[in-house]
Amino acid sequence: MNPQPEEDLQQRLQKLEAEINSSSRRKYQPDATQVSFSEQIATWFNSLSGTGKLVAASVGILLGIALLQAALKFVASAISLALLAGLVYFGYKIIVSSSRQGK
Repeated sequence: MNPQPEEDLQQRLQKLEAEINSSSRRKYQPDATQVSFSEQIATWFNSLSGTGKLVAASVGILLGIALLQAALKFVASAISLALLAGLVYFGYKIIVSSSRQGK
């Protein structure tokens, strides 16, 4: 048996263990240069002219209203569907119970 490959494997194993241990001890530290999305939007908005700010704010308000309207329509549709399902269920129960009494 040749001890050289076994020693080489042991060295590699120790190297990998040391690398794993050192990388697991490191914690994620965000870069100081990273800027959040809201800060980017605020910077962009503040760089606009007065008219640009008015237009951007108007578009934002319109988009917000459209999203709110869509969400309310979705909720109203869900409620309508639940009521319709309830009516169908009770109608079915009435028809089935009346057909059983008629027999």
